[in-house]
Amino acid sequence: MAQAQRPAAVTGAPTEVTSTSATLNGTVTPNGAATSYAFVYGVTRYSAHTALGSAGDGTAPIAVSARVDGLTAATTYHVRLVAFSHEGLDIGADVAFATVAAPIAVPVPPAPTPSPPPPKLTPGSALSGTAAPPPVLGESVNVDERSGAVTVKVPGSDDFVSLSKVAAVPVGSLVDTREGSVTLKSALPGGDTQSAVFHGGLFQVLQPKDAKGLTELRLRGAGPSCAGGSARAATTDKAKKRKKHRRALWGRDNGGSFRTRGGSSVATVRGTAWYTEDRCDGTLTRVSQGSVSVRDLVNHRTVIVRAGHSYLAPKHP
Repeated sequence: MAQAQRPAAVTGAPTEVTSTSATLNGTVTPNGAATSYAFVYGVTRYSAHTALGSAGDGTAPIAVSARVDGLTAATTYHVRLVAFSHEGLDIGADVAFATVAAPIAVPVPPAPTPSPPPPKLTPGSALSGTAAPPPVLGESVNVDERSGAVTVKVPGSDDFVSLSKVAAVPVGSLVDTREGSVTLKSALPGGDTQSAVFHGGLFQVLQPKDAKGLTELRLRGAGPSCAGGSARAATTDKAKKRKKHRRALWGRDNGGSFRTRGGSSVATVRGTAWYTEDRCDGTLTRVSQGSVSVRDLVNHRTVIVRAGHSYLAPKHP
């Protein structure tokens, strides 16, 4: 059986175009993985999107379409087809179309300002300036850049790409916020969503479909240099932290279902602000607001850490 690959998306020419509506068309090739799709469209930016659809998990191209209403008469629009699965994300080429003039006698409006060139997108990159498709439970999350420089590496890709504003990324992607900050939005059962803010770390986004929406941020990247594993090494590493990135992550949520996983513990939040760091002597969880349930993976016990306190789960022997 052939191994599943990143899906392919081809934007087609819109049909049934009127002064206020159009049918958007395209072709999705799932390449063996369960694939979702949506059309993003707008005038000077992709400011709207259609409802998420399913293209199945076959290997043959599938024709897809969506009807959109509420368009402005005599206006040029741009549309792209976006398809994504666990294997990655693909974005079809930009296609322009113009709505027809209104069928009633009205004063002729000024000619619309020429649209700037549509944003340049690459597979796995952000939908720059677009309205991203909504997150899908167990399949994708939305990552909204808040400040600084943020990059993302989707499953199957060899490189990190720059994140600009809002992006829909597959579960399993790596998000580098060591020089920036993001708002991460994930789906909940029943169609609701939840969000939290993360910064100061490199993490992998995970969300098992059977976990009722629980979203895990797993610390990634090089760990601390702990030559010999001694207490002295831990002290030496602490002195070097200002000169290198820590394997750590700051988080803040408001009643969502999120957890961070380090090498020695898993911290499940309860509407809080917290910090997780892998150190030479174990995984530290520090809470500045609310409370966190920390599962110590070495001592096999659960500790509730409240605001103003911290807990260090020792490193595996």
